[in-house]
Amino acid sequence: MNYRMVAFVLGRIFAIEAGLMLFPLICAMLYGEWYLLPAFLLPAALLAVLGFITSHKTPKNTTIFARDGLAIVALVWVLMSAFGALPFVISGEIPSFIDAFFETVSGFTTTGSTILTDVEALSHGTLYWRSFSHWVGGMGVLVFAMAVLPMTDGRAMHLMRAEIPGPTVGKISSKLSDSAKILYAIYFAMTFIEVVLLCAGGMPLFDSLIHTFGTAGTGGFSNKALSVGAYNNPYFEIVIGVFMLLFGINFNLYYFLLLRRFRDAFCSEEMLAYLGIVGFSTVTITLNILHLYDNVGTALRTAFFQVSSIITTTGYASADFNLWPTYSRIVI
Repeated sequence: MNYRMVAFVLGRIFAIEAGLMLFPLICAMLYGEWYLLPAFLLPAALLAVLGFITSHKTPKNTTIFARDGLAIVALVWVLMSAFGALPFVISGEIPSFIDAFFETVSGFTTTGSTILTDVEALSHGTLYWRSFSHWVGGMGVLVFAMAVLPMTDGRAMHLMRAEIPGPTVGKISSKLSDSAKILYAIYFAMTFIEVVLLCAGGMPLFDSLIHTFGTAGTGGFSNKALSVGAYNNPYFEIVIGVFMLLFGINFNLYYFLLLRRFRDAFCSEEMLAYLGIVGFSTVTITLNILHLYDNVGTALRTAFFQVSSIITTTGYASADFNLWPTYSRIVI
């Protein structure tokens, strides 16, 4: 195993995480939460130092074999989560490191489980970091690293194979680094559009960012105890519901649309099956719950939001589907 190259890549990831912590730090400063400065500055400084020590000099042997890729991926997820938990512990908002580690792992892996019983009691800075971890993990930490770090395809391929779930790895460009940049450009654009649409509907900018991060990462962290249902706003439910569905689609298909390869995009068996399941589930659940709502539009919107949330594993909620008839619960 090429230990020096493993340490070099980890060091670059540490430097990236240090930079990412500046965003919640800025958020905390904007809201006057000055007591949070040490909570983000100390871990960021530690990560920056570790990153410099391990990656300031490129190793002579830059080869990455399959087992090196597996080791890097495993260590990245564990160490990023361990350092990412420190702001919660230092701020005192999640005093237990084990609890903070669980919350951070849930964020970076976009699982969405939480140990928090009163999420609204958290500060803006820590809420931002908690949801931002969804956005970072949504596309994959190492995909982001390949987009911003110079790396040959030979080295990147073993990282990609270890990172991506599934038997094969596909490229939308001749170079993996270019593929990562293209995917992130689409990711950025969709994130920006959703934030703008939510703000246009009257949702505060902070709340728009939080819910967009949870939508993009399909993880579902919210700053409201009642999730999206707290707003009781049909417009928000439609926007978030549509974007949950859009972020659940294979991003390669969006690239085909940009290239005007419409046949490749719209004839994808994966997408047709995905949209078919969503369409069938939404229509039949709407008919099944129609008697519970005032009109067809409300029932349709509620059914669509829940189906979109569950099929993408986002987990946002606008209604308690445990109160729905048996058929709807089985389909969900």
